[in-house]
Amino acid sequence: MRLILAAATAILVASCGQAAIPAAERAAVTVPAENTRVLAVLSYASWCGSCKALDPKVKAVQAANAFEGVEFATIDFSSRDADAFYSDAETLGIGETMRSQFGDKIKTGRLYLINLDTREVISTVDKSMDETAIAAAISDAAALS
Repeated sequence: MRLILAAATAILVASCGQAAIPAAERAAVTVPAENTRVLAVLSYASWCGSCKALDPKVKAVQAANAFEGVEFATIDFSSRDADAFYSDAETLGIGETMRSQFGDKIKTGRLYLINLDTREVISTVDKSMDETAIAAAISDAAALS
């Protein structure tokens, strides 16, 4: 009986988060504004612990600062749908950048600061950084672009 219960639990846990989120329910990703020099892209998933720690910090930094030439975007990987993730990256104009960053293994819980002229990742922000360090990383990226 325990074996059957364990197997059923494993199947249930494995299926959680696997269902595709309909496009209408995913956050809309739009083409960056023409004057955007740095794209701050959060690779996010609702099941990601690092995302849950980083997202509020990024939102607080974004609300408290006016970063000229910087635009923020989130690519949602909650459904674990790589095709949808890379489609959103293409919409942002950074499809190849993200493919070269991840390949077949998309990582969430990081904010990528991308120079839109060169399509290169300038730096990466993670959950270990406090709001001051995050703001400094974004400001430094904007100054380099």
